[in-house]
Amino acid sequence: MSKLNKATFEGIGIHTGKFCKVMVYPSDGGLWIKKGDMFFSNFHDMLVPSENATLLENDYLRLSTVEHLLCALAMLSVNDAVIEIVEGEEVPILDGSAIKFYKVLSDVFSKKHKKNILKSIKKPIFYMEDESFVYLFPHKRFEIRVYLDYTSKGLGLLSEEFILGRDKRESILNARTFGFLSDYELLKSKGKALGANFENVLVFDNKGKPLKKIRSLKEAQRHKILDFIGDLYLNGFLPRAQIVAVKPGHKINAKVSKMINLFV
Repeated sequence: MSKLNKATFEGIGIHTGKFCKVMVYPSDGGLWIKKGDMFFSNFHDMLVPSENATLLENDYLRLSTVEHLLCALAMLSVNDAVIEIVEGEEVPILDGSAIKFYKVLSDVFSKKHKKNILKSIKKPIFYMEDESFVYLFPHKRFEIRVYLDYTSKGLGLLSEEFILGRDKRESILNARTFGFLSDYELLKSKGKALGANFENVLVFDNKGKPLKKIRSLKEAQRHKILDFIGDLYLNGFLPRAQIVAVKPGHKINAKVSKMINLFV
């Protein structure tokens, strides 16, 4: 089977509800976003704090919901890539997971494109915000454990771990974006989730019951790991660390991702 030169992803943006399209292909070095004839790197300079997605924005471009695509690139050990905005302001949500990004991109990036994406951190890192906190301990590999509290939503206390190189990448990549029926109208009133539907979001009712078949009993917590990896990969690398993340979300993930640059 021949390799593709580039991958095209198109479909609805989960927040705008509008058609969007991006292309992804190898770069000469580093992660880049391309809009028209302009290229931009250093994603943290463009990062806008957001609870519901990872948003990159400057005077020339706006691109939301990049985390699933970035997670797929991380799982492929690829950090030399261009994400070109063709139409819209979001990366399409597809089925709500990162598995299609991963499978299609595996036909674009060959072994020669894959690198060691891990970097050591010099000392432990701790960050806390409201009821959420993240702790990173220097380690020989990348490990993450998440702890979530959805007792008020009927799901109870959840936890899961992922060790890169030991666990199946697909277990994380297959996990879909999830949400709660009780939050939908509030999100819409804020101009969010306008493209959300039962085909791209795993929806739970107010008793914690999924309204469609789940892919695994740990799909919700595995998607939190997917998001966390994607947000860390704004740096173009993952830390060699044991990570404990309690009630993580995009906002705290992005702040921790930026902090890591000070300790490598």
